[in-house]
Amino acid sequence: MAEQNPARVMDLVFGFIPTQIVRTMATLDLADRLAEGPASPQELAKLTDCHEPSLRRLLRGAAFLGLLALNDDGTYELTPDGHLLRADVPGSVKQLAVYLTGEPTWSACGSLAHTVRTGQPAVSGYDWLAEDPAAQAEFYESCAGVARQDVPELVEDLDLSGVRDLVDLGGGTGTLMAGLLAANPGLRGVLFDQQAALTPAVLEAAGVADRCALTAGDFRTDPLPPGYDAYVLKNVLCDWGDNDVVRILQACGQAMRPDSVLFVIDLVLAENGTPGPVAQMSDLCTLACGGAIRTEREFGDLAAAAGLRLAEISEHRTGTGTSILRVAKG
Repeated sequence: MAEQNPARVMDLVFGFIPTQIVRTMATLDLADRLAEGPASPQELAKLTDCHEPSLRRLLRGAAFLGLLALNDDGTYELTPDGHLLRADVPGSVKQLAVYLTGEPTWSACGSLAHTVRTGQPAVSGYDWLAEDPAAQAEFYESCAGVARQDVPELVEDLDLSGVRDLVDLGGGTGTLMAGLLAANPGLRGVLFDQQAALTPAVLEAAGVADRCALTAGDFRTDPLPPGYDAYVLKNVLCDWGDNDVVRILQACGQAMRPDSVLFVIDLVLAENGTPGPVAQMSDLCTLACGGAIRTEREFGDLAAAAGLRLAEISEHRTGTGTSILRVAKG
């Protein structure tokens, strides 16, 4: 029998504290305020309008986690990892950290035992977001943050041969759509999402707003724009249980022509073996929130239940671990 490691287990018990240190740093914009160089706790307290003694304790915790470094003169500066909590750096995780460590995800994961016992999430995330505009804004910005990391690889890997127009379902603020339109000058698109998500700002910044329509709707209940060459679901199906996934895929099938293609871009679990850390933690997070990370076989079964066919899955995965599944009408 391997030797017991009480210290490691205690680290797991206190794991919620590092999570909230990260969230508080991101919420207070501490990394952004330290981007230009070191600052003292007094200076940071004034900049963030915080209680200085309490902020000192937070800064010590962030230094313990390796996000900040304490200098001999009492100032703090960012470490390389700490820079990733800035909003303006490649690979930033700031907005993702704010969303995943706050509501409704925080409450849902805190009730994981209820979900494991019953199979039902304790918190309905999308209902929560609909009632909380601030949380909703955090959600869409976190999605955009992930998309900014994925888009360069996805634009290169997504085979749009023969595709003249496409619909991005649940495309948020349009980061992926902007990248695809910029890389394919002859392409036209439709961004389909809740009204709260739709804004032309990202498309305008990329110079492609004139080639993309914004259509408000709910892909669970509303008819989807019909007759397009391609449809895209990026990081959408993982948020939903199997019954909802079948309904979403059925709606796609009803909108697709016989020769249309549906690209599902999502995390895919290996059929056998231990998942990597991103897939494993995402699987438990989506479990708490009512969704799932699925295997290729499970995606195929759900597609078949919706009258569609999983035609192909890419072997290449992006830096955030997503794969491209090509789905066709049955």
